[in-house]
Amino acid sequence: MTRPAVEPRRRLAPPADRSDGDVRVRCVDLVVPPAEVAAARRLLSPAELCYADRGSPSVRDRRVLLRAALRSLAGHVLDLSPAAVPLAAPPGRPRLLLPTVDLSCSASAGVGVVAVAYGVRVGVDVERVAGATLAEVAEEAWLAPVELAALAALPVLQQAEALTRCWTQKEAVLKGLGVGLHGDPRTVLTPVPHRGHGSISDWQLTPVAVPAGWVASLAVRPAAAVPQLLSRGTRYR
Repeated sequence: MTRPAVEPRRRLAPPADRSDGDVRVRCVDLVVPPAEVAAARRLLSPAELCYADRGSPSVRDRRVLLRAALRSLAGHVLDLSPAAVPLAAPPGRPRLLLPTVDLSCSASAGVGVVAVAYGVRVGVDVERVAGATLAEVAEEAWLAPVELAALAALPVLQQAEALTRCWTQKEAVLKGLGVGLHGDPRTVLTPVPHRGHGSISDWQLTPVAVPAGWVASLAVRPAAAVPQLLSRGTRYR
């Protein structure tokens, strides 16, 4: 497969109407007909396809769809076609060959989220709501004592979603820092909000709209951005 040529380097910058703190987020359906997967594959580079194809069929399709969605959204920000977006080859944190634009993505059980930010650092995470109890999660030792106390004070019926929200906020910040789960989640103290707004140090937290049964969080630093949440689903141009 021959990848389309990258458009002239003078175009590898956001359009003039982009400003620091411009954050775009998109929720992606990762359970789609084969024709949509095939369309997504046409947007990826040979290196991206090689990496995706190392996984099982379900992992392969998830990687393809998530990467294509990231290319589509980054292309919107950069005013480039998705195939021409200068993404660094996987694996690792998604990275543009352009320092002023930051990227993040996440997937969980058929739902994905991609984020593209101009002039700020960004991290995003989505998880299916966990069925574990607070006592079971406490044994996993990723919550700090102050977080456990705040969660225990919530009504029992709210705890599963709040637990999942805590995890997505922690991982969004750790992704934004560039360390992911190599960092200690206990050092990222979440505000334990039921609705997902708040801050962690100089990271601003915003909930992302995802289907019922999932929770997603966006972390942005500095706190200049109010993210523009785009509609669910992905269409490739």
